[in-house]
Amino acid sequence: MAGRVEGRIGGAVVGNDIRVSCEGGRLSGRFGGAVIGKDVDLTFDGAVLRGRWGGVWNGKDLHFTIRGTEGRGRMGGSVVGWDIALVQDGDRIAGRIGGAVSGADLRLTAGDGRLTGRIGGSVFGKDCDLQVEGVPYLVAAALAAMVYYQMHLDSSNNASSSSGGA
Repeated sequence: MAGRVEGRIGGAVVGNDIRVSCEGGRLSGRFGGAVIGKDVDLTFDGAVLRGRWGGVWNGKDLHFTIRGTEGRGRMGGSVVGWDIALVQDGDRIAGRIGGAVSGADLRLTAGDGRLTGRIGGSVFGKDCDLQVEGVPYLVAAALAAMVYYQMHLDSSNNASSSSGGA
């Protein structure tokens, strides 16, 4: 399987570009920017998407299993991380990442080589605009969820580091 997923999660100012290529079941690339960003190193065997993004020390894991039109898994880590549950119904992909309190809904439209829509709510959510070629839309949606989750972690880390006392 050869293909690619590229585009943007977020808006023009606050967001991350993603460029991932797929060759022989290996998905590799980068999201973010050239300096501040994360490398992507995943494998996909037609049913299971797994691997890591980021570095050796500060990276995160992704494990996502697709059965029919549903995908379930976990990203981050087994203790500190978010669950991921997605369902594709025709050209719609919907689901939830995270939990009932901390997390985000996904509402995406897949078709004609594009995956578009929103992850999260109307205020704190992010737009998704991806070009998808030769990669299942559920895999592309999992990649979009991965980028959103990392953006959530980055914003949480920035908020906690800037709230230091005198």
